[in-house]
Amino acid sequence: MKKEAKTFCVLVLFAGGASAAETNVLHYTARLHGVKLLDLTLCIEVGEAAYRAGITARTLGLAEFLVHGRAAGHVEGSLNGTMIKPKTYAENSRLSGETYTVTLDYPNGDPVLRTETPPQEKYRLPVPVADLHGAIDGLSAVTLEALIASRTGACQGQALVYDGRQLRRGITHTAGRDVLAADPRSIFSGPALRCDTESVMLAGFLKDSAVKKQARPHHSSSWLAHALPGGPDVPVRVIFDADFVGDIIVDLDAASHTVTPACGFADQDGMR
Repeated sequence: MKKEAKTFCVLVLFAGGASAAETNVLHYTARLHGVKLLDLTLCIEVGEAAYRAGITARTLGLAEFLVHGRAAGHVEGSLNGTMIKPKTYAENSRLSGETYTVTLDYPNGDPVLRTETPPQEKYRLPVPVADLHGAIDGLSAVTLEALIASRTGACQGQALVYDGRQLRRGITHTAGRDVLAADPRSIFSGPALRCDTESVMLAGFLKDSAVKKQARPHHSSSWLAHALPGGPDVPVRVIFDADFVGDIIVDLDAASHTVTPACGFADQDGMR
């Protein structure tokens, strides 16, 4: 898989927080050196004991020319306090003319890969099944971060994240509270909780690249705050390190409770 496609996949893992009563529909734009790279629409819905999330993404500008990327994913599962348990996860993407699909379910609480195209053994070393105990998908992982931040005011914790291709460990800690200045690229300004994350690939390494290089830690910072009146803390800005090309900055530029087809939900009424 090309480097540009890998960067696209990393960004698709990005998701937002959740509301106890309403769907949060969040729109983000990712930029590299100020140039638009990716457009994302994220929807998160949390009930008393269940949650679901959907995301769509497409490349913009130079990234559109290089990889012409499109992606859609969704997850649903159950909640018990701040414990999250996905039930099903599915992702469909198209990068540089090739289609990728993944379907996971969690019959005993651990992910089981049901379908994948093309078979990742074509590109990657296998992920040992024994290493998947307790792993969740990326949408669930970041939803959990936002849920914990909303309920505790902090973001300490770690998670194993598996997307059907690679397994990563993310460790997040509270880095304080910052005041984000007004910016024409974002709808948010003001105090926000900063959460710093270190992510390390554990398995599923690409065959055509050195394992040591792929296992290098990657860092990101998320700023969480109320984007909608009375709503939960959600990411209003995220910064990813992107190897040696610079930081990718993702800004929230629209937010509402209006469910759209981009959410990928089977129904439009929600869990109410």
